[in-house]
Amino acid sequence: MQVSITGRHVELTDPLKQYVEEKLQHLKHSFDYVMDVHAVLSVEKFRQRAEVSLQANGMNVHAKHETEDMYASIDGVMDKLNRQMKRYRAKMQRHSSQHHQREGRELKVSHRVLDLAYEKDELTAEHQHDVLRHEQIEAMPMSVDEAVMQLELSDNKDVLFFMNVETDRLNALYRRPDGALSWIEPEAA
Repeated sequence: MQVSITGRHVELTDPLKQYVEEKLQHLKHSFDYVMDVHAVLSVEKFRQRAEVSLQANGMNVHAKHETEDMYASIDGVMDKLNRQMKRYRAKMQRHSSQHHQREGRELKVSHRVLDLAYEKDELTAEHQHDVLRHEQIEAMPMSVDEAVMQLELSDNKDVLFFMNVETDRLNALYRRPDGALSWIEPEAA
């Protein structure tokens, strides 16, 4: 587990760093593969905030807590992370009975970003758009609840493609500009 601690308007003393690292060690018991943990401790007037972002088991989890005492803020953010992890672990265990049925049903989805030539008024029939970026995304089999959980936990993703285990079809879940989630599911022809 790689831990980084950042202080904003606060001096990171050795006891404070040790306290954060000690609390973060308890997270290893909650998840099998905690890869990267970043803690940010900040002070603004009388508010002392602790924020923790972590990558574990393929998910990004973020929590923050604010009080008038930094140690209480650290305890509060750890409590929030533990509650989130317990809730999502329980949800995953409900769906894990179906996991063995999902093996080998992954699907690769190709995604291209095209360069649209806005400076030209009219495009000829033989004009081809330049491909700026091409990536392949693996659509894992999961339920809609699992897809929502994955997208909620990820701060840097706006779209998630997945194989719906109930319909065995490719679905997409995306975050709209207002923050709401939209689910796209194809209908049978």
